[in-house]
Amino acid sequence: MPELPEVEVARRVIASVLEGGRVERVWVRDALVAKGLAGLEGWRAERVARRGKWLRIELTSGTEKGAGERRDDAQGAVILFAHLGMSGKWLAIEPGAPELPYERVRVEVVRGGKRGGLVYLDTRRLGRIRAAHADTATWAALGPDVLEDGVDAHALFRALQGTRRSVKEALLDQRILAGAGNIHAIEALWRARIDPRSRSDALSLADVRALARAVRASIAFGLGLYGREAALAYVNEADGANPYRIYQRHGTPCPRCRTPLAKIVLGGRGTTFCPSCQRRIVGAPR
Repeated sequence: MPELPEVEVARRVIASVLEGGRVERVWVRDALVAKGLAGLEGWRAERVARRGKWLRIELTSGTEKGAGERRDDAQGAVILFAHLGMSGKWLAIEPGAPELPYERVRVEVVRGGKRGGLVYLDTRRLGRIRAAHADTATWAALGPDVLEDGVDAHALFRALQGTRRSVKEALLDQRILAGAGNIHAIEALWRARIDPRSRSDALSLADVRALARAVRASIAFGLGLYGREAALAYVNEADGANPYRIYQRHGTPCPRCRTPLAKIVLGGRGTTFCPSCQRRIVGAPR
């Protein structure tokens, strides 16, 4: 399942083909997944950005006049917001390559006199690509990005003091911290030795400092799984390897204390944890 590391890899793939190039052609093969992409032929991709698990692709209708000079017409700019859902992947392809299984969108680009291509694949069709003329409310509401902004322990502590939810559920709230999903929330809480059922407003500043370090470390570990040219491989895929310490490893010994790992459901999401070495902080809901 894509979380911040996978979405950052997707951003790099898109930027390597699209950024600074001119859109030559767009095929939308699934109108549920992608909307608002008609008429983008000839537009220039200025920047591919990411915040948390969202991608932001800015295009302008400007045309090149000469060195350092560009003319923009009245159409202004279009911003594409893309989310990978549960199974989305962006791949670089050669122009004219055969259609791939589960292909939802294809884009061909001219950049620096060379043609390139991108496809968006999505087996479960839960990803979304939407066009807008300004930042969406969802994008504007995203909290600090773990990779770009870091994790400020004091800011995170203040945010957690404002909710009585379990700390696991709070970590999944992208308004508090953008980027961590179920995998990295589970892994970070294990690293920080905090029981996921602990109530957010019961954590001390020292607890939150440990959690901030653990979130940064887990995201860095996840990103380190991918080389510059590595293809995305999700844990939930049939042939996907599981490189994580405790995620989906319930019933096996804890890597730290050898107690069998347990699994519960929090906020509708399966949650693996160690009932021995992850401390349930006083005040956690029962």
